[in-house]
Amino acid sequence: MSDVTKEIAKYILDKRLSVEDLERTLHIPKQKLMVNTKERLTAEEFLRLCAYLKIRPESYYPCVEGAGDRVAGKGKRNGIKK
Repeated sequence: MSDVTKEIAKYILDKRLSVEDLERTLHIPKQKLMVNTKERLTAEEFLRLCAYLKIRPESYYPCVEGAGDRVAGKGKRNGIKK
């Protein structure tokens, strides 16, 4: 399973952003911003990163386990099964 912390760490790496600068600016431990991290971002840290990087938090929604079915339009919505 892919998780949001690792996905955003990959984004940071792909964009060649400085983990040290992000740590200093956002007060998020750089260990949480590395691709090989075992730690997870808190919701607050994730939202701060998204705001700072100008990315939409919901763009990471498919990374959440079980979310793919809802994103793809499967399952129930407003009591109506699609």
